[in-house]
Amino acid sequence: MKITQKARIRFNQILFGALSFVEKRIHGVALNIFSTEFYKDPYFHFSTLRDKAPLHYSLAFRGWWVTSFDLVQEVLRDARFGSDVRKFEKRVKRIRKQLDEERRESFENPSMLNLDPPDHSRIRRLVSRGFVHNFIASLEPRIRHIVDECLNRVHNDETFDLIDVLAKPLPAIVIAEMMGLPESDHAQFQAWSEDLIAGSGSNDIETLERSQRSSRALIDYFKTIIDQRCDDPGEDLIGQLIRAEEQGDKLNAQELYNTCLVLLVAGHETTTRLIGNGLYLLLKSPKQFEQLKQSPELIPNAVEEMLRFEPPVQLTQRFALEDMEFHGKQLKSGDIVFVGIAGGNRDPKANDHPDEFDINREKVNQVSFGYGIHLCIGASLARLEAKVAFTSLLKRFPEMRLADDRAPWGQNPFFRGFDHLNIAINQPK
Repeated sequence: MKITQKARIRFNQILFGALSFVEKRIHGVALNIFSTEFYKDPYFHFSTLRDKAPLHYSLAFRGWWVTSFDLVQEVLRDARFGSDVRKFEKRVKRIRKQLDEERRESFENPSMLNLDPPDHSRIRRLVSRGFVHNFIASLEPRIRHIVDECLNRVHNDETFDLIDVLAKPLPAIVIAEMMGLPESDHAQFQAWSEDLIAGSGSNDIETLERSQRSSRALIDYFKTIIDQRCDDPGEDLIGQLIRAEEQGDKLNAQELYNTCLVLLVAGHETTTRLIGNGLYLLLKSPKQFEQLKQSPELIPNAVEEMLRFEPPVQLTQRFALEDMEFHGKQLKSGDIVFVGIAGGNRDPKANDHPDEFDINREKVNQVSFGYGIHLCIGASLARLEAKVAFTSLLKRFPEMRLADDRAPWGQNPFFRGFDHLNIAINQPK
C-alpha cells in the first residue's frame, strides 16, 4: 500500500511532537519551531536552548543545533561543514523516494545556496559581477524613485498596509529591473515567490503543493525568458549570466535557471521582511523613532540593529562532511547541523543587553546575512533599499503609528516577518 504525502506529513508531525516531549523530559529543553509559542517569541526558545546547551543534539530533528554567536560563525566558516546534501547516500535515498520526476531534477541540480566548492565558488564568482559595490550604489536614485511611486499611493489615506504598499513591491521591482524582466510580469512572479517561500516552513499539504507548483512555474518562466534572449542577451543581469565566462567556466542551462530563481526570490523576500520588521520595531520604540526622525544619519546603524534584533532569516543548515570532534561532541559524516541565526544574534557574549532594541548600539554583531563563503551576495542591495525606504517613510509620515500594535507574526519558522502591517498616518483624534 502506497503511503500518501499527506499521511506521511501527518505521521511526521505526530512523531516530531512525541520526540520533542521525550527530549524535554531528558534534557530539560526542546526546540519545537512549529509550535504556536515559538512563532510568538522564537528568541525565548533559542535563548533557553543556548543557555542550557549551545551545541545540542535534538531527538526530534535528528540533528544538531548551534545557537551561540561564536558557534554559528564557526559552523558557517568551517570547511568541514557543507551545504550539499547530495554527498550523503543515505540521505539522498530517503529524499528521492519522496520526489516526483520533476522535483528530482531540481534536487539533482541545486542552486548555489546548496552547493559547496568548487561548484559554489564558480557560480558565485560569475554571479557576483552583477552585484559589485559601485553598481549597487548607483541604483540609489532609481530606488528612491520607486519608493516615492509606492508611497504616492497612500498620500490621502489614513491607514495603509506597509507590506502591500512598499515592503513587497520595492525589492521585487528592483531585482526584476536588474534582471531585465518585463513590468507586466512583476505581480505574477512576486506571487510565485511568496508561495515558494511559504512551502519552506510548512507541514500543510496544500501549502507544500502550491509551493512546488510555483517553483516549477518560475523555472518554466526563466526557461522561456532565457530561450528568447540567447541570441541577444542584453546588458542586464540575466544577459550577463547568459554570457558569463571566466577561465572557461560557464553556467549550464539548469544552473542558469536555478540561479535566476534564487536571485529573484532571495532578492526581495529578505528585504520585504527587513522593512516590515524594522518599521514595527521603530514604532514600538517611540523615543528611538523620534530620534531617528531628528537624526536620519543614524538609519544605516538602525538597519543593522533591525537585522540583529528581528532577523528575516532565522536559521539555516549545514552538514558535517566528515567524522569529527566538535567542541567535545562527536559528529558523524552526514549529520545535519541547524544554525540558529536568531539565537546567535541574541547571544549576550556577542551583544550587551541583547534583548533590547537599540539603534545607538555602538557595535552591532549579527549574522543575519550569513557568514563565510555563503555570505548573502545581495546584502549591500538590501541595506540600500532599507535605508532609502526608512528615509522616505520618516520624512513623509512623521506622525505615523501602528494601527494594530498586536499585528500577528507570520508562522514560517525559517523566515520571520509580517503578512500585513497596517500603519496609521495621523495621530488619533
